[in-house]
Amino acid sequence: MAATAATQLTPAQINVLSLMAYIDTEQEQQELQDILLQFYRKKTDSLLLQFQHEHNITQQTLDEWSNQHERTPYNR
Repeated sequence: MAATAATQLTPAQINVLSLMAYIDTEQEQQELQDILLQFYRKKTDSLLLQFQHEHNITQQTLDEWSNQHERTPYNR
């Protein structure tokens, strides 16, 4: 088995873990998970919109990309 380097937790991770001490049920755990997922979805959406704006990517561009076929040809 390969040796694994120890991972040091960030202050934010420690804070989240300390909040986990107050979770008593699976329902509360699921609610917290849903909140965290919603947070990261919003953050991801915001970053994606920012990227699209900075690189002038429109819906038309996305539609064109979705119809492109840029596959690497196989040599037989």
